[in-house]
Amino acid sequence: MELYNEEIERAELYKLFSSLFMKEPPEDILVELKDMFQMRFNDTQEEIASDFSLLFLGTDPHLSPHESLHRYALEETPKLWGSATKEVQTFYRSVQLMVDEEMALIPDHLTVELLFMSYLVENKFVEQQKAFMEKHLMQWVPDYCGEIESQARTTFYVEIAVLVREFIISDHEKLSGGS
Repeated sequence: MELYNEEIERAELYKLFSSLFMKEPPEDILVELKDMFQMRFNDTQEEIASDFSLLFLGTDPHLSPHESLHRYALEETPKLWGSATKEVQTFYRSVQLMVDEEMALIPDHLTVELLFMSYLVENKFVEQQKAFMEKHLMQWVPDYCGEIESQARTTFYVEIAVLVREFIISDHEKLSGGS
């Protein structure tokens, strides 16, 4: 059974958005994004690269794209490799997917979580999509995008934060049986 066009587009959007949290986008991707989403940013490649570093890589305060730093139990201290990381790893294993230990990213990095959703879509794991969306992405990504929106120095990352938040919320509604 083949994927429908809508499913292919969803998987591709998850992949595209995942790439934006791993490294700053090259010029050709910026042009493609601007055209695809009618974005209005006029930031230069250098400004976007600088903002990427400040937002996601810099020293404190920066917005580390790791679920375990944004979603944790009240008695837990936010830390990398926290309980959210372990929960995500368990979820990956539940569909026989192993995150390569040599991969430079921790399993609860937003890039990996969005790639995982594309994997679930491509493999038609509908129930797992619903569960992962509910138990993970919806628990932290909309708020995280709000933080990006408020701290970004470029219009590009403000627009990306809005796009990703709207996409996640809309996909959650579709998976939940909403409109």
